[in-house]
Amino acid sequence: MRICLELACFVHRRASPGKACQAQEEIVQKQELRRMLAAAGFATASAVAPLSASAAPIELALVLDASGSISSTNWTLQTQAYANALTGLLPTDGSVAVSVIRFGSSASVVRGLTTIDSATALSDLASFFTGLSQSGNGSSTCISCGIFEANGTFSSDAGRKIIDVSTDGGWNTGTNPAGGAGTSGTSAWAVENGNATVVNAIGIGITPNFAYGPNSFNMTAPNFAAFEESLTLKLQREIGQVPVPGGLALIGIGLVGIAVSRRKARG
Repeated sequence: MRICLELACFVHRRASPGKACQAQEEIVQKQELRRMLAAAGFATASAVAPLSASAAPIELALVLDASGSISSTNWTLQTQAYANALTGLLPTDGSVAVSVIRFGSSASVVRGLTTIDSATALSDLASFFTGLSQSGNGSSTCISCGIFEANGTFSSDAGRKIIDVSTDGGWNTGTNPAGGAGTSGTSAWAVENGNATVVNAIGIGITPNFAYGPNSFNMTAPNFAAFEESLTLKLQREIGQVPVPGGLALIGIGLVGIAVSRRKARG
């Protein structure tokens, strides 16, 4: 690589004294940096990720079961789990927007789509969950009602639109959420005929069966006490927001510093 650099400098020196050498030098430095970062176990883009926002915004419609089978204590565990998991995972760079839907016998959009573009926006979302009332939508379980309302919260701009349902039981009102795409309120309908990219589900004490779409999945939390841990894993999988370990971050910073030092030494 160094021989190629010197040859390029020699060929172009008369046309642009110094410029060709500088340009080729920068190319070499960038290639060396990429190799060093790759050797450390992650790509250059990961090392500089904090400097840029996500290229593919995500819209997340969170659909919560508020039916009568959930006690007030378990409702608090559920909403606190959402507050904690989202606070620990969501980026504040505007790459994720969140809406909240509550369902029982019917469903309501209790918080419209909001972009999480600051620490304040994230804090407000967490506070919303801890203050959310269980009452207002009846005691039955209309999962399809929740999916239907969630489908209407999406914009046309997001690259990925996720309906994320949590429930402690099977449906007993409305339509079967695992039904065909021709029936409003099913997961297949939301993806095939609605606005969603995917519908995922997490059951509490049960295993749901209505996930639908590319790479969709169902998860199970054994009980409400364990719900936060399962929810965190689910959200990590959905939005791809896995924190970079501190050691790797420091390695990345160190490698960037090495590249800068080399550039100064050559200058």
